[in-house]
Amino acid sequence: MSAFGWNREGVSSQDINRYVVPLSLFGLKAPFNRPVLILYYPFFWTWILFNLLVNRPSVVHAIDLDTLLPCIIYKLILRKKLVYDVHDRFGGYVPPQYNTLFKIINLVEELLSKQADVLVTVSDKVQGTFRLRPKLSAIIMNLSEDYTLNETRLKDNMLTVVYTGLILKDQGLEMIASAIKDLSGVRLVLAGRIADKQLLDQLLKLPNVKYEGLLERKQSLKLEASSDAMIVLYDLQYRKNQLSSPNKIFEAMMCGIPLITNMEQELVGSVIGCGIIVDYNDIGQIKKAIVLLRDNVELRKKMGQNGRKAFEEKYNWNRMEQKLYEIYSTLI
Repeated sequence: MSAFGWNREGVSSQDINRYVVPLSLFGLKAPFNRPVLILYYPFFWTWILFNLLVNRPSVVHAIDLDTLLPCIIYKLILRKKLVYDVHDRFGGYVPPQYNTLFKIINLVEELLSKQADVLVTVSDKVQGTFRLRPKLSAIIMNLSEDYTLNETRLKDNMLTVVYTGLILKDQGLEMIASAIKDLSGVRLVLAGRIADKQLLDQLLKLPNVKYEGLLERKQSLKLEASSDAMIVLYDLQYRKNQLSSPNKIFEAMMCGIPLITNMEQELVGSVIGCGIIVDYNDIGQIKKAIVLLRDNVELRKKMGQNGRKAFEEKYNWNRMEQKLYEIYSTLI
C-alpha cells in the first residue's frame, strides 16, 4: 500500500517518514485555502496520474474532488477499481450568494463519482446529498484510533478548555473568547494552523488564552487528553459546516473528556450524553455551559465516561477499518 499527497506547506522529510505507510508527496508549495490554488491543480493531477501508472495499484482510493480526476483516468486506462471517499463536498466552500456555481460544482462531482466503483462518505447526511452515485456506497465515519496517551490533567482548580483546529472565524472562537473573558478559574488552550492571524492576536490579548502552535497529531491528542473539556463550534450559515461531522467530537470521546458543541447534537446530547449542546450564536449559553463544567467535577467525569464507553463500543476506527477492508475485498 502506498499513499500519494500534496506537500503544499513544505513538511520536512523527517515528518513524512513517520507516516504509517510509504508516503510520496508532490513538492510544489501552494497557498492554503485560497481560490488561486486551482491554478496549481493541473500540475498535481499530472503528478498523481504519472505515479499511478508507474505503481499500477489494483484499487485506487481517491479522497475528495481535488484528487478524483486523475484517478478516474487511471481507472479507465488500465481498467482498475476506484473508491471515491468524500470527506467534504467542494460545493460547500462556495459562498451562499453564488448558488449557481454551487449547483454546478455539485453536479460535476456527482457525475464524476458515477465513474467510481464505490462511493464512501463520512455520514448519512453527506451521502444524502448525492443524487447521482455508483451502485455501491458505504459510510466510513472519520473516527479516531485508540491511542494510549496516559496524560494527567492539571490539578490547579482551573478548568482547561481545549480547541484544536483551524484558527478561523467560523469556528466560534470569538464567541468562546467573549464567554470566558470575565470568568475566573477557566483557561482556553488553542492549537492548530493559523488561517486568521488577526483573530489569533485578538484572542491572545486575554490573559486566560494560550496558543500551543501547530502540533503533530499525537501531540494534539495529548493536549486534548490533558484538558478538562473540548469545545467544537461550527457556524452553520456555511454549507460546508452544515454537512460536517467533526472528528474532534470523536477524539473527545476517545480521550474521555466532555464536549461543548453545536454539532452532532442528537448523538452528543441524547444518545451518548457526553457533552452540552449550545447555540453557536448565544454567548450566554456557551458561558453557562463552561461554568457548569467548571463547577461540577462529577458531571465532567460522567460525561467523559459516557463518551469513552461509546468510543470503545462503537465509535472507533477499528470498526470502520473492518468495513473498509470488506469494501477492498469485494473489489479485488
